[in-house]
Amino acid sequence: MPNHVHVLFTLREDRTLEAVLHSWKRHSAREINAWLGRTGALWQRDYFDRLVRDAAHFARCVRYIRRNPVKANLNARDVPLWESELARKIE
Repeated sequence: MPNHVHVLFTLREDRTLEAVLHSWKRHSAREINAWLGRTGALWQRDYFDRLVRDAAHFARCVRYIRRNPVKANLNARDVPLWESELARKIE
């Protein structure tokens, strides 16, 4: 998505969500800013998280992420999507 990111992942027991997101945001901001030839803040400070409780909820999340570009009137081919083998099995 041009203005936000969806990530569906399993958090390792030895990591905190805050630490993982801080690392992702720091690294991606450096890369994106370098690519754009700028510096400064890129991401919002906060984030929205959700605990996935079962397989049905996981499947709904996968479908939501896939459909999000279309709901935003974007060409899905122009929006990068990486899916695990597990997610690819979900219709």
